[in-house]
Amino acid sequence: MNKIPVSAIIVSFNTRELTRKALLSLRRSDAQPAQIIVVDNDSSDDSMQMIKAEFPEVILIESKENLGFAKANNLAIKEAADQPYIWLLNSDAEAGKNTLGELHEYMRYNNDVGALSPQLVYPDGKLQSFGGFFPSCLNVFLYLLPLSYLLPKQTKRKLKTLAIYPQLIPERGIELDYATGAALFLRKKALDQVGLLGEDYFMYFEETDLCWRLKKSGWKVMAINTEPVTHVYGGSFKTRRDAKRLGLFLESLKIFIQKNYKGWMRYVILLEIVLLGRLSIVLKGLKNNQ
Repeated sequence: MNKIPVSAIIVSFNTRELTRKALLSLRRSDAQPAQIIVVDNDSSDDSMQMIKAEFPEVILIESKENLGFAKANNLAIKEAADQPYIWLLNSDAEAGKNTLGELHEYMRYNNDVGALSPQLVYPDGKLQSFGGFFPSCLNVFLYLLPLSYLLPKQTKRKLKTLAIYPQLIPERGIELDYATGAALFLRKKALDQVGLLGEDYFMYFEETDLCWRLKKSGWKVMAINTEPVTHVYGGSFKTRRDAKRLGLFLESLKIFIQKNYKGWMRYVILLEIVLLGRLSIVLKGLKNNQ
């Protein structure tokens, strides 16, 4: 089978069965990546033993500590990835048979695109957000106090929210501020220009920060209609609204604002996080328990 010039990277942390499914999906793919790299973040669930036994083709990098998403992916890119395209595939994501080939084909013929997302769906087939827009006073407020739940779907689709409302990606694709990191396809040339994922983030906003730098350097960030990637969403957490996950999200949002924003907008958004952050975690926890 012909292999395409892509380094596929999976970061694993105590997600043995999910990682197995992710690797099997790559093995079944019609377009085989030239490299598959797994970085194991010091898992305690025999993930490494499973990979060694069942996937000898995988380049396995064993970390002695949990590096988080950004540092682990950067480690793989710096130490092992040698292809002109890089696909960051979450351990809780499963590629469709044609997804990788479609992403690669689009990137080949669109030289101004630095980052690309496929269509994402939940395991039940429901559409999932595939990216979104940089933080603003309004969309951070709407995230912290999710009043947008009350709006009609058509209105929600038009809002430039932190995460775009789940929808079918049009055939022409859609340009975004950032594409989600669940199945992020990257041009290595663009990374060489703007740098790797920001290691000041443990989890969340690494891809937003990277896309911020890509956009500032003139690269486009796109999402295209592909065979979907099935993404569990938060496979290392019990639920999507796990309090720890939400706390990490807010900490990373704070880092992103402090790092990239200036003037009154910086201070307004940071104030929103301070005043509404704890309340937001409580409200979303209550929604999760309903």
